[in-house]
Amino acid sequence: MRNLGSGKWIAIIIVVVGLLILGINQFYVHVMAKPWSKEQLAINSAQEKADIVSVTRTFNSVWTDSSTYWVVEGKNTAQEDLMVWVKFNIDGSVAEGANAVHVEKTAGTVSYQAATDLLQKDLPGAEAVRIVPGSYNGKYAWQVFAKLNERYYYIFYNFRDGTKLGGPMELPATLKGTGQED
Repeated sequence: MRNLGSGKWIAIIIVVVGLLILGINQFYVHVMAKPWSKEQLAINSAQEKADIVSVTRTFNSVWTDSSTYWVVEGKNTAQEDLMVWVKFNIDGSVAEGANAVHVEKTAGTVSYQAATDLLQKDLPGAEAVRIVPGSYNGKYAWQVFAKLNERYYYIFYNFRDGTKLGGPMELPATLKGTGQED
């Protein structure tokens, strides 16, 4: 085998690294295509049904098969802050019907920070792991996933007035590391 010059080896390494980066990027795009398309469907529905003209952020909330939402936060043409719940079917399509899209003006409702404060009232010292707008038993809610003393909990607060809808529900601990091994 011939001895290649150091410049050719550098070129080969650059090409291999470039192909590796391209492959990883294509894999990422492939894996994320479905979530991105659902998010875009939710944004399109919010723009069409709720007159949202600017999107601040989106949230994905799943509690049960019948409670799967993408929630779009943004402003309407009157520059009012809104949250729009777009319900999805189990097959990933946007739900149809009267409750498929729900719009709430956020003025006067419970904020993210207020949901955090409510968590501290119900579980003092708990760390909020994730707080997203979602649904619980047919009511629009803040879905709070929290950790306290190595245990995890779910609590739901009504989006409009902060009343507790459910929880704290303690998630079962795994047997490994809990001292309950056989």
